[in-house]
Parts: sequence; C-alpha cells; structure tokens
Amino acid sequence: MNTGERLRQLREQYRLSQNDVAKVLQVTTSLISSYEHGERTPSPSKLVQLADLYHTTTDYLLCRNNSYDDTIFLSLNGLSSRQIVLIRELVETMRIL
Repeated sequence: MNTGERLRQLREQYRLSQNDVAKVLQVTTSLISSYEHGERTPSPSKLVQLADLYHTTTDYLLCRNNSYDDTIFLSLNGLSSRQIVLIRELVETMRIL
C-alpha cells in the first residue's frame, strides 16, 4: 500500500467525499484526487492536516508503519486546571467500562 491508497482508504472509512476533504484542507478536489492517485505528494503542512482529520499519524500516512493508531491526542491548551482534571477522570472512567 502507498500513501495515495492509504489516503483513499481513510477517506472512504470516514465516509467523506474528495470534496469534503478538499474543503477541510482548503484545496481543490483535483488536488485530493492527485494525492490519492499518487500523482502528487501532500506538502508537510497538508500531511499534518490529513493526519489530524483522520486521527492518525503522518508516519502511518507515509507508510512508515502499518499500525493505524486509534490513540487520540487532545490539545488541553486554554483549559483550566479543573477542566483538565475532569477530562482525565472521564478518560479513566471510560477505560473501566
């Protein structure tokens, strides 16, 4: 599998159209198509946006590893200490269930 195939697979898994992805990345649909067909490679900044969109890593998109990581990283910037504690408690509760 190559990067383009992986991008298409993830887009379809998330039930997004090429137009949906193009809107998020603020590019044309034809550019998304060219990524998926291996005609072009996403720039580093677009690659990061794609990894964020699909909740994965740039390494996975670039086929540097084959494990799709369901780990989600959340930015806690701007949250109060109390909000951070509540999020941690929620995560721990979800792990128990």
